[in-house]
Amino acid sequence: MAATENWRCGDCDTFNAPAEKSCTICGGGRRAPGPAAAPPRRSAPRPAAKRPAQPRPSAAWRCTMCDTNNTGDDTTCLVCGAGWKSAAKPVARKKGPAKRAPKRPPPRKTAAAAASSPRPESLFHPPPTVSTGYVPTEPLPAPAPPPAPAPWTPPPPRKKPNGCGGCLIALVVGGALLFGAQTYLKSHDSGGDGTDGSGTVAACPTRIADELPSGGGAELVEAYRTENKQITLCRTTAGELYYYGEFSDHREAGIAMRATTTGDGYEATNDPYRYVIHGDLVTIYKSEAQIGEETVTPEPSPR
Repeated sequence: MAATENWRCGDCDTFNAPAEKSCTICGGGRRAPGPAAAPPRRSAPRPAAKRPAQPRPSAAWRCTMCDTNNTGDDTTCLVCGAGWKSAAKPVARKKGPAKRAPKRPPPRKTAAAAASSPRPESLFHPPPTVSTGYVPTEPLPAPAPPPAPAPWTPPPPRKKPNGCGGCLIALVVGGALLFGAQTYLKSHDSGGDGTDGSGTVAACPTRIADELPSGGGAELVEAYRTENKQITLCRTTAGELYYYGEFSDHREAGIAMRATTTGDGYEATNDPYRYVIHGDLVTIYKSEAQIGEETVTPEPSPR
């Protein structure tokens, strides 16, 4: 028949539950009660036996009864009071890679911030009061000016026995003049001076004339082309000269600005920008500081 009463440990006098097979304090085994012994004879009292030292846990432990963590100095559970030997369970440490904080995506650029970003310098930058759709590319760095050609000098005449030394000089000079005249005629026959090659003044292209104030009937004065842009100069019937700059592929609307004739070309102003055509170059200034320069080539008429 199973025991139903608490039993007392014979080693440390600790009372244990009936179901315990060993002492919850010292671990001593449970002993079955024996037959009643005769009372001992009285004799001189003996010194009391020393109680063995109570064993202690060697490390922190967790109670299996109530799942409470206890330190190595606790021999009984701090909550339910169970002995550490019968209820001890080592505290397990969780192993695994450390969790990393999730990466936050970079902040998005708002429309207001994008609108406030500075725009790059360009060849035809419109003023704030003009509606723009034309944003030219960054001007290329100014190329080094070409070396000045050496002045042409005719070779010294060779003396001939017949004494006609001036004949050779006249022949050479005449050939040079003829070559220069042919080159001049070819350049003007191309229409780069605003004519159609026959001396008749060409009309300003309709799409450009429509962008000019009172541009109906305007005539073409000059037309140039750079690497990726074209420049057209037209004069209205009122005698006003206009400089029209745009991309060669017409991907954006061009800009028209008033222009004037200079000693060796033309000049147009779109404050704070100024464009000066001189020789085969167009130079761009911003607030009187040069910011770019491109080579221009005459063409008959813009498309």
